[in-house]
Amino acid sequence: MAKKKTAVIGAGWFGRAHARVYNTISDLRAICDPDEERAKAVAESFHVNYYLDYGEMIKNEDLDAVSVVIPPRLIPSVSTEFAKKGIAVLLEKPLGTNLEDFEELLKYTSDVRLTCGFIERFNPVVERLAERLPEIGMPIMISSRRIGRYPKRFWDLGVVLDLGIHEIYIQRFLFGDITDVQCKLSYFHREKGTYEDAAFILLQFSNNVQGLIEVNWLTPTKYRKLSVYGSQGVMEIDYSTQELKLIRSSEEPALFRVEEVNQPYSTDEPLQLELNAFLYANENPFPLEEGIKSLEIALRCLQ
Repeated sequence: MAKKKTAVIGAGWFGRAHARVYNTISDLRAICDPDEERAKAVAESFHVNYYLDYGEMIKNEDLDAVSVVIPPRLIPSVSTEFAKKGIAVLLEKPLGTNLEDFEELLKYTSDVRLTCGFIERFNPVVERLAERLPEIGMPIMISSRRIGRYPKRFWDLGVVLDLGIHEIYIQRFLFGDITDVQCKLSYFHREKGTYEDAAFILLQFSNNVQGLIEVNWLTPTKYRKLSVYGSQGVMEIDYSTQELKLIRSSEEPALFRVEEVNQPYSTDEPLQLELNAFLYANENPFPLEEGIKSLEIALRCLQ
């Protein structure tokens, strides 16, 4: 299979990660960023061209696919320009900040691959969890906790669109449609009325499963875990270690807690799995329309 010709729009820390993976699995051609020093540094490290204007990149490069890894408010408009030229686009999360911004881009979904960059959907431990969920019986509740330090870059959004949306799309993947959303937001480091630092999100799924999501930028440690509570046990996953834990009770009459811990034999990098699927899978691994549904839930949390 011929390698796809790729480029990355955005030379920040995660744009550099995209470039690193593309350099391994594809024919990386170019980097684009309005900061010339940053764009040049990333381009030189991979021996590719760099641009300050993505329009110039479109004119001068023969591309099959790009990752758009820039401030979210700009992602829909920039992605549209590539889609018009028949170039496949991976839109990094949270895709955008307003649903109205996608009206033009959605016109191209049948003509070109538009994929959502929701990386945890490609974490192998999530697939293992989904496959083994029947072992805990009827699902009752799902709880996610994603916390960490305040991000180094600021993209005019709060913790719900930065961290919370990860858990929204994973919970939707596991349990389907959401019928009700409630959210409590907290503001600690900035004037109230700007952007939230912490949030509790309550979700009601159409199958009566209750969802809880806790996110914050305040706790000085990284924590990424999800638990599903069922009628016959509990299943927990750690996104970072890809560890899965099954907790059940022994058979009566001698009741006691039984834990089964499963660690992966090898830890696959979710970003590489994601970008490989974007470029080479027969089907779009995460269509734009599906990602917009999760963005809509996240925006409802902020209303």
